[in-house]
Amino acid sequence: MATSVKQAIHENDVVELTRSIDKVEATGQWPAGTRGAVVAEHSEHKLIEISDDANYGGAMLDMVFETEDQLKLVTKSS
Repeated sequence: MATSVKQAIHENDVVELTRSIDKVEATGQWPAGTRGAVVAEHSEHKLIEISDDANYGGAMLDMVFETEDQLKLVTKSS
């Protein structure tokens, strides 16, 4: 029986939110499935840059903190 190994998420990885984020005091309502790039790691939280091109090429739209267990790895940086 095959088992899957979950890879750790680090800076420069592209991730997808697994739950929606609704920010009360700032702009940004990001549904589950929104993609972004990890730009910093702080303890168990990751700082995610959401841009108009989730693969690091567009204008920044927002920055959100999320725990690694609420993120899905999309693309691992090399």
